[in-house]
Amino acid sequence: MKFLPESFETREAVGIHLRSKTILPCLPPRLSLLVFLRHSGCIFSREAIADLKEIFETCLSFPPILFFFPGNLGDCERFFEGVWKDACVVSDPETEFYQDLELKTANIIQLASPEVLIGTARAALKGHFYGIPGSNTLQMPGVFLVVRDRIVWEHRYRHIGDHPDWKNLPGVTLLPGPEFDPGVLPA
Repeated sequence: MKFLPESFETREAVGIHLRSKTILPCLPPRLSLLVFLRHSGCIFSREAIADLKEIFETCLSFPPILFFFPGNLGDCERFFEGVWKDACVVSDPETEFYQDLELKTANIIQLASPEVLIGTARAALKGHFYGIPGSNTLQMPGVFLVVRDRIVWEHRYRHIGDHPDWKNLPGVTLLPGPEFDPGVLPA
């Protein structure tokens, strides 16, 4: 089993809706999802946030999400104001947390392969589009399912359009929200 790097306990983090000055105290003692995004102009960042917001708001059992954004706090606030204003987000303009988890910069194949074009079509069909590129445009994304400091599952993107199956995360059973009423009451 892998563990989060020590920096998640010791390095000061700034961002939106954070409950502590470091990362680990922000995480509950159960499953949490750490989502490392690309820049604010990335169609795939927009797609991931929209997909996660929809699942998070409709499924009571979905784990809390902590986003990491590779831009400064002002850019982070402006970007998330338009996509998910209640999200918890770490602003990481120097991509230190990304580097600590060995998330690399993208190469040409990861940026412009046929798979990326297919991913672009998928995201566009959902109504997402490219925006003005933000800082750290070559930063690769990543997703980590953790329990406190233990990494229980990770998704390392093969290319920038690689899309995790958010509804089939290991150990996460999606239960519908309160609006779900099967019409059956317990005996």
